[in-house]
Amino acid sequence: MASTINVNNIAEATSGSGVQIPGHVIQCVRTYVASSSVIQTTATSFTASGITASITPKASGNLILIDCTLPMVDCVSDTIWMKMYQLIAGGSYAVMAGAQDYQMGIQSASRWDPAVFGGSYTATSTSQLTYQPYFRSSGGGNVKIVHDSSSYSLTLTEIAQ
Repeated sequence: MASTINVNNIAEATSGSGVQIPGHVIQCVRTYVASSSVIQTTATSFTASGITASITPKASGNLILIDCTLPMVDCVSDTIWMKMYQLIAGGSYAVMAGAQDYQMGIQSASRWDPAVFGGSYTATSTSQLTYQPYFRSSGGGNVKIVHDSSSYSLTLTEIAQ
């Protein structure tokens, strides 16, 4: 026999701690620009894109999903390499673990190809986390992580554990 629980409200037992059900979304933060100006570089070292999103986890141990969509990457003159960087509690940006050479990349002679990143991080505290894609040109040619008038998004989702 199935049981039914009928409630009008669920309240937290300790004020400020929130109600967390494992596997459920706690919060979602999204940076979205519908029509951006170009974001480009000729640098051969990883360069900040300026595309950022921040989230403050509600609990240590919760899973943070990081999803970035760049619909129109332009690397007609060189190969573009991209990595997702993370800033924890106002420290300094560092590449997310496991990146190796790159997490996203498109060979030269490609125009307006999409690039996506899907990653995760387990929060080790309730300090603010900020994410930003960094990118570079393989050989010094002009590469665009965001083509003029195209969109981009960076979404952070906290999942209770």
